[in-house]
Amino acid sequence: MTPIELGGLIIGLLLVLLVIGMPIAFALMASGLVGVYMTRGGAGFDYVVATFPYSYMANFAFVVVPLFMLMSHMAFATGMSSKAFEAANKCANGMRGGLATATVFACAVFSTVSGSSIATASSIARVAIPEMRAAGYSNRLAAGCVAAGGTLGVLIPPSSILVIYGLATGTSVVQLFVGAVIPGVLTAVAYVAGIYIMARLNPMSVGGVRTAVRVPLAEKAKSLLMTWEAMALFALVVGSIYLGLATPNEAAGLGALGALMMAVFRPGRFKIIWRGLRESGSVTCAVFALIVGAGLFSMALTTSRLPTEIALMVSGFDLPVFVLMLLLLVPFLVLGAFIDGISMILLTMPIVFPIVEHLGVHPVVFGILVVKTVEIGLITPPVGLNAFVVKGSIPDLRLKDVFIGCIPFVIIELLLIVVLLMFPEIILWPLEG
Repeated sequence: MTPIELGGLIIGLLLVLLVIGMPIAFALMASGLVGVYMTRGGAGFDYVVATFPYSYMANFAFVVVPLFMLMSHMAFATGMSSKAFEAANKCANGMRGGLATATVFACAVFSTVSGSSIATASSIARVAIPEMRAAGYSNRLAAGCVAAGGTLGVLIPPSSILVIYGLATGTSVVQLFVGAVIPGVLTAVAYVAGIYIMARLNPMSVGGVRTAVRVPLAEKAKSLLMTWEAMALFALVVGSIYLGLATPNEAAGLGALGALMMAVFRPGRFKIIWRGLRESGSVTCAVFALIVGAGLFSMALTTSRLPTEIALMVSGFDLPVFVLMLLLLVPFLVLGAFIDGISMILLTMPIVFPIVEHLGVHPVVFGILVVKTVEIGLITPPVGLNAFVVKGSIPDLRLKDVFIGCIPFVIIELLLIVVLLMFPEIILWPLEG
């Protein structure tokens, strides 16, 4: 068989297994093992089955995954979100749509320690949406800004999605974290600008035009100081990486230890710690199963030479790199509406990343763009996880209102993808400084 036929057969088997409902991790493993048998024969198959899971996972770089997961769930369990929202609310006081703006800023602050969009959306929703509803905000804007703001958790460092992308493609996690800072801030600012425009066009969506109560500067400063835990964790993890004082693995260990120590001094500490350990352990097992499955699938495809053939075919198209990149990102927008970000990255990188390398696109730029498509997938039907998380956190919300409220933010995200494609220097500038 030709590489196209062999690779197509492996991918076809994967799609069939996914359609019949097999979990993504096991579908990747099964199709990967079948592909290995077809490309390497019985002896090669026996060797891979006996050695691959351990040899692939016995990589010190993977230590970062459970440590960041532990930090994320400990931060979520200790309830740092309420202080972040209170501080953001006081600082945004006086702005039109101030509560929605405060929600986005609170999501940005909490993202710096959670690394998870679901944890961010769930935690902030319980605090912010009742406040916005009491102030007369529409359900759609209230739910939309929380669901969209929660997606900042997959972009602002330390992002678990960026870690997975780095491990799947061999890209430096440090460079990914550095490259994500400006796009993360830009996304938060764009959300705030969008909220301001919506408030101007439809004042009733933010409870009408009212006179704001002036908050003294000293009170704003005091509220910011109350977020010291989030700022300390961010400085400990990201600061130590940026300054070259710690590797990502060491920084993740510091962050996990810091979050654990903060939980120790909370009331109900044993319940908080048990919850954090249980949830981080469960998520870590699921992620590792996906990583093993993706590794087997990648090995099978690489041996079939399908990615190489596709890369050569794509390079033969007489199209600008900008257009080719847009075409590569379209499937991510579609996939993001059906599967979670980690699965999507592990599923697609064996096929797509060789094409990106062949086109000469910087892997950090592509990684940030892929994460932006993950953000969109988190707030678009039918499987927009953040929308369901917000609905689950506030049961009397209608899911329809949550998704409609997300539409303006999806448009903002699409515009940001175009901007980043046109000006990749926004991502690369900190790396070159």
